Amino acid sequence: MAVFWAATSPTTGSFVPAEQDDYDGLIARFGELRDQGQGYLEVRGDAQFPLLTLGFRGERGVVQLVSDEATTALLVADPSATKDAEVLVIDDFVEFASEFVLSLDRAWQVIDKFARGGDPAQVGEWWDS
Repeated sequence: MAVFWAATSPTTGSFVPAEQDDYDGLIARFGELRDQGQGYLEVRGDAQFPLLTLGFRGERGVVQLVSDEATTALLVADPSATKDAEVLVIDDFVEFASEFVLSLDRAWQVIDKFARGGDPAQVGEWWDS
């Protein structure tokens, strides 16, 4: 599967919607953003959908699944975080309930598996938002 991604710019701190198409670049960008402590990524395969997003701040992340233009779901944390968290979504901080707050390592694992051809349905329970 080809991977296409867009992400926060580590230079400006703003989301850049222009897609890149290299897996190694995705890994590098995530690393840069993680070093800065916050970021937002959108990742898809050959088709426009499904699209996974990862918004994070510090060591907490939230993964969303966009199935089509009208359907978005949140990955349910297992286990849940102990408190709600604000993470970056595009260019704004958005607060999410603890039920959807993952460790950043777990959130990245989901994104990485999807970018390598994994099926989002296999990573856990999704809650339609």
